[in-house]
Amino acid sequence: MLVLVAAFLLFACKTTELTGITDSKPRATPTRARTAAPKVKPTTDPEAGLIFMPLGTPRCGVGDNNASVVRGRITENNAPVEGQRVTASSGPGAEPISDEPAVTNEQGNYQVTFVCDGKACDGAFWIWTVDEEFQQTSPFVQFTFDKFCRSGTLNFRKR
Repeated sequence: MLVLVAAFLLFACKTTELTGITDSKPRATPTRARTAAPKVKPTTDPEAGLIFMPLGTPRCGVGDNNASVVRGRITENNAPVEGQRVTASSGPGAEPISDEPAVTNEQGNYQVTFVCDGKACDGAFWIWTVDEEFQQTSPFVQFTFDKFCRSGTLNFRKR
């Protein structure tokens, strides 16, 4: 009996013809219109035109609370650079904290001292080298002064 019910159901079902599946005609392939690749502008090198680069990682340690200080040495091919100017500010490229930048001595050493209201400065300050016209010649390097950072070291090398 079960076989008769199954046979009846097969004949009672209506089938639908699927066209295009078994046909031998090729189907149209969708195409995407080709567009020209957008022109990409080359990225600018943020260090292009800079003469001096930080040498290693800036370091900072404890010191007295009379002043926050950054010392360093500037070299070219491992030889000291005398007379190079180093300036600092409370923001990258902001107004320098002094009208006269620090200048390297014959050994290429410099020192920038930060005094705020008669004591060591706290907060973020930036150091960088400048030329005779006070134009930036190195990247800005940040120091954040607090009781753990009073005496910083930052060396530069000429490219």
